[in-house]
Amino acid sequence: MYYWVFTTLYTFFSIIIGQIVIDPNLKIIFYLTMLLLFVSLNNVYYSINYYIQLRNHKGIKGDTGDPGEPGQDGNNGVCIMAKNCGIANCRDMIVEELEKKFVNYKSINEKIDSNLKLNNNETEIKKTMDKYINILLPQCENYDMNNGDGISGFVNIINNTIK
Repeated sequence: MYYWVFTTLYTFFSIIIGQIVIDPNLKIIFYLTMLLLFVSLNNVYYSINYYIQLRNHKGIKGDTGDPGEPGQDGNNGVCIMAKNCGIANCRDMIVEELEKKFVNYKSINEKIDSNLKLNNNETEIKKTMDKYINILLPQCENYDMNNGDGISGFVNIINNTIK
């Protein structure tokens, strides 16, 4: 709306001020100058409007870049977790087990990795699984690896809670 009001006022003021110029050659130069000024102001307006519309949108995910130089080798025998040297990456292990049990959860994670939009049902499943993961995560981090079963013991806990 503001655009059309500005355009109309600009046109009328240009015509009115153009009537003041007496020489026909200067009048043509004046109108051409007003036209160029109008085109420039339109360009600024549309550029700002375009920026405002796109500033919060994510762009298309690009290709993966070239791999970097390999890092230094880690020390042998050093545990990632401080408490009892438990399971190193609990969240990934829990998600992996859930993806084995629930095929649609695996497809939901693939959609998320591909930056595709989830429907309402998929969003609810994702929220439910995230709550379940957040419940299991502290148990996994505090799991005693010395009880003889190791990681497979905690996998059994996951499987028993799913049933």
